Amino acid sequence: MQVTLVGPGRIGAALLPKFRERGDETAVLSRREYGDFLASTFDPGAAVARLTGCDAVLLLAGRFELNADVERMGQANATGPIRVAEAIHARFPRAHVITFLDSRIHRAETDLPPAVRAYLEGKRRLARWTLAAARCWGQETGARVNAIAPGPVLPPPDRAHSEKAGACLTPRPTIEEVWGAVDFLLRTPSITGQILYVDAGQHLL
Repeated sequence: MQVTLVGPGRIGAALLPKFRERGDETAVLSRREYGDFLASTFDPGAAVARLTGCDAVLLLAGRFELNADVERMGQANATGPIRVAEAIHARFPRAHVITFLDSRIHRAETDLPPAVRAYLEGKRRLARWTLAAARCWGQETGARVNAIAPGPVLPPPDRAHSEKAGACLTPRPTIEEVWGAVDFLLRTPSITGQILYVDAGQHLL
């Protein structure tokens, strides 16, 4: 299988060796290749054109900024990643797309600070796109589109990003469990339009 990881970040970097261990051919598109989602000239076409094949895409790209507004976070977490996925779909119409969301996408906004609300609104847009693309592309080309919504798999890189844990967060989800979800989706051709929460129940809080 030829797998492309877009904006791998910390979770993608941990998943990459697992694809290679089972013999998959992998390609990584980082910001250096696809460009800055926030740039007015952003165009992922050149990066996608260099892919020689693609059976599956992990859309891991995204960004969290403490002082960013909804528009900026929407560009970084929805508009930009979606444009990469659409460019890949145009070249490889049957490629399975797996977007990466956040398990807090249904959290009541009154419980969240402004920066987290802005970030999650972008992830909500990506979730809505995931379901719409699954319906549209599935009927048109047979492509599958699914999502994984991880919880606190890795400690936040900055203490300012952390939040109080609740009863549902024990035990914490692991990279192995995220990998299990990815592998399950890739191996199950009848599944599309699904969001798998790998979060130890965080989305229930």
